[in-house]
Amino acid sequence: MTYLIEKYVALKNKYRNYDTKEALRRMQACRIALKELEDKGFRTGVEILGSINFGIVEPSSDIDCILLHYCDLHKDQECPEYCPNFLYESEEIKATLRRKLKNENLKVEFLDCINLRMVEKALDSGNWKDHEVLRRLLFYRTIGRPVNRPLFIPYAEKLEENDEYIRDILEWGSEALSVYLGTSRHRFSFSKYNERIESSGLQLPHGLKEELESYLEQGEGSGPTSPEPAHYRE
Repeated sequence: MTYLIEKYVALKNKYRNYDTKEALRRMQACRIALKELEDKGFRTGVEILGSINFGIVEPSSDIDCILLHYCDLHKDQECPEYCPNFLYESEEIKATLRRKLKNENLKVEFLDCINLRMVEKALDSGNWKDHEVLRRLLFYRTIGRPVNRPLFIPYAEKLEENDEYIRDILEWGSEALSVYLGTSRHRFSFSKYNERIESSGLQLPHGLKEELESYLEQGEGSGPTSPEPAHYRE
């Protein structure tokens, strides 16, 4: 059985072959933003979602991302939206991206925030299935595009060593993804990606089109029984 999330990852990797210059510019700007934060003593990472994740980006595209950081203020709970560390780091990243990309109107959304202190504590507990933060970490690591990957990859790799846990994540992640797949926005995104590729004079491989159809059809057959994994929702 091929899980929905596995089809998503396969599609993502193939669409990345069409990385636009704008996608590469934005990835570089993100690296600079996190490096400037680190120079100020704030160790952060980001998982990029949306169009940058698939590499098909235009100057008008938004940036959707997940912030990963160390917050000693909230070791035993999720960082709330008013967490001073989250607020400072997210605003600094937004400011740097807008400056480097020369776009004051650039929309940058932080859809979730993962406190790596909570991840460390959850891993040490041994009861991994009881901690949603670990599921979210591995889910975003699976579907996203990382910036400053070395910051959080050791935690993901430790989880990936447990085959039983990975099977649970594939099921849980596929159900969560099916909720997103059921939205018209997600389907419209693929239509836009295809149009941008073909407008540049390239032809989509027939195999890629078949994979996309299979992915969308499987998503239609999945029941939206799981909540969205994102902690910060609009």
